[in-house]
Amino acid sequence: MTTFYRIQDSERLKSELGAAARHVETAKRRAISAVTAKAATFISRDIRDVFAIRAKDIKSALSVRKYEKDAKALLYTGGKIPLEKFGGKDKRVSITATSRRGKKFKTSRRAATARVRKDKGRQVVRPGGFLAKGRIYRRREQDKNDSTLVPMFGPSIPGLVAHPETIRGAQDLVRDELPKEFDRNLRHLLGDD
Repeated sequence: MTTFYRIQDSERLKSELGAAARHVETAKRRAISAVTAKAATFISRDIRDVFAIRAKDIKSALSVRKYEKDAKALLYTGGKIPLEKFGGKDKRVSITATSRRGKKFKTSRRAATARVRKDKGRQVVRPGGFLAKGRIYRRREQDKNDSTLVPMFGPSIPGLVAHPETIRGAQDLVRDELPKEFDRNLRHLLGDD
C-alpha cells in the first residue's frame, strides 16, 4: 500500500526523510508553480467560453507575483479592451433619413460590428459606431459631423476575471490539484514512481 504525501505535513516529512528532506521544498515549489499555471489556464478558458477574446490577450494582462515564501498570486491588470479586439468589421446598414425639406427617404450608412459575447453573436455597435483605420470610433455628438472622434471599448480583463463563478472555479481547482501535484512531485524526486 502506497502512502499519500500531504502538503500540510511538509514539516513532519522533512524530519522523517532525513537526507532527502530538501526534496520536500522542491516538490512544494514545483507543485505551486504547476497549479498556478493550471489556474491561469482555467481562468482563460472560462472567460473564452463566454467572450470572443483571444488567449493571447488574456495572457498579456496576467502577471504571477510571489507574495510569500510558499504562495503565488495571479494578477490581471489593464484597462478596457478596444472593441476592434472583438473582431470589428465594417457593415452597410439601411436607415431612414430626413432631407432638408423634411421628406423621409431610405439610405445606407457604414456601421461597425463586433462580437463581444459568444452567446449574443455579432452585433452593430451603437450608438453610431464606425470602423476607421482599424479602430472602432463614434462621434462625441452624434448629429455633428465635425465633433471629435471617441474610440469605443468593451469590458476589461480584470473585470471579466472578477466574475464570482470564475474565481470559485479557480479556487476549487487549486484546492483539488495542489495535493495531487505535491504528491506526484515528491514521489518523482524520491524515486517512488
